[in-house]
Amino acid sequence: MEELEKSISPFMAYIDTMADWLSGVIGNNVSLIQAVALVLTLLVAIGFHRWVRTFIASGEAKTDIKLFKQLLRTARAISLPIVWVFGLWVSLAVLGAAHQATGLLRLCASLLNAWVIIRIVSTAIPSPAVSNAFAWTAWAVAAINALGQLDPAIRWLDGIRLTSETVNISVWDIVQGALVTCVLLWTANLLVRLVQNRLEKSATLNPSMRVLTTKLLRIGLIVVAVVLGMQSVGVDLTAFAVFSGAIGLGVGLGMQRTIGNLVAGFTMLADRSIKPGDVIEIETGTGPTYGEVKTLGARYVSVKTRSGTETLIPNELLISNPVTNWTFSDKLVRRDIQVGVSYSADLELALRVAVEAAAKCGRVLKTPPPICLIRQFGDSSIDLEVRFWIADPELGVANIASEVYLEIWRTFKAHNIEIPFPQRDVHIRTGAAVSAAEQ
Repeated sequence: MEELEKSISPFMAYIDTMADWLSGVIGNNVSLIQAVALVLTLLVAIGFHRWVRTFIASGEAKTDIKLFKQLLRTARAISLPIVWVFGLWVSLAVLGAAHQATGLLRLCASLLNAWVIIRIVSTAIPSPAVSNAFAWTAWAVAAINALGQLDPAIRWLDGIRLTSETVNISVWDIVQGALVTCVLLWTANLLVRLVQNRLEKSATLNPSMRVLTTKLLRIGLIVVAVVLGMQSVGVDLTAFAVFSGAIGLGVGLGMQRTIGNLVAGFTMLADRSIKPGDVIEIETGTGPTYGEVKTLGARYVSVKTRSGTETLIPNELLISNPVTNWTFSDKLVRRDIQVGVSYSADLELALRVAVEAAAKCGRVLKTPPPICLIRQFGDSSIDLEVRFWIADPELGVANIASEVYLEIWRTFKAHNIEIPFPQRDVHIRTGAAVSAAEQ
């Protein structure tokens, strides 16, 4: 109980100090005329803000430049505080000339100025969530500083300490470390995006090496950012060496599949067996999956199937199972289809028109040209095999086979070439005939 009282006594003392300070500020700086000026300037700013938003929205709809649209969007968001702060500074000039108290108006104007500047700076952050978090955090610090309580708050946070045999840090150290880590992580992500944009324009690196380079750079920069952030707090990183073995063992046992997928992902990127844009076919246990590789994730590969869905296949499955990569070295793919003709048909004509039918299909390549081979003399037909090449397997292989089949059907009908079907002749022998034969 005594330890609890000791731990919360600095907090209660800080609350009492803040209450006394706030009471003095309100008593010395707040007046009725300032409150009226504050409300009037707000009402005028709201009315003017509606017209400004409509004007900016019309300009935003007329431009397609991303940066300009973002600037107009920011201007529309801060138009209210800009108009309001302008009214407050006018009120400050008027009340100052009349020798009236202006402490409240000056405080509100300072806070609005800080908000406008922070919102303009935050537009450089691409993520809306991070931008809003930065804006509110920076404004809270600016507000505390404007109230003259930043140094007391820092001293209070620095007085709350976490101590042990190897660690002696305060809450203020943790806050500093978190801020430094966030800035370093943001800088790392910015550098990764810049390098990624440069790599995408490079003609010497293939897609797999670009993805691998980007991932390794991202992981390395994140580790450096976290380590520097912890060192800025004053944490001795050697203290974690004692737990590294136990943590590694626990992670290895509890996350075997996850780690296996991560290693498999880097293996595929390194050997370039599968890369974005490849068309693959793999047996996943629920049937074959055929589609185009869209993304190579840390744990899985996203394959967009012909039905429009995306199948997420674990990297480990792609390493351990046979995979048909239709576009591994190039996109040229040969398709073979079988068709039979009657024994009474003109075989040479059938061979020629089958090739002509395949060549009529738009996706079938002229070079190498389609060919038609005699495979065997079957029970009911002469079996032929039509071979043709395509260069766009990502558009599907079953549909082009269907298209060639249909064209062959039309061409055979036009040339009276029969496609036979299995049939049996049944000969019935009468009883008298059987008896005579037996005699």
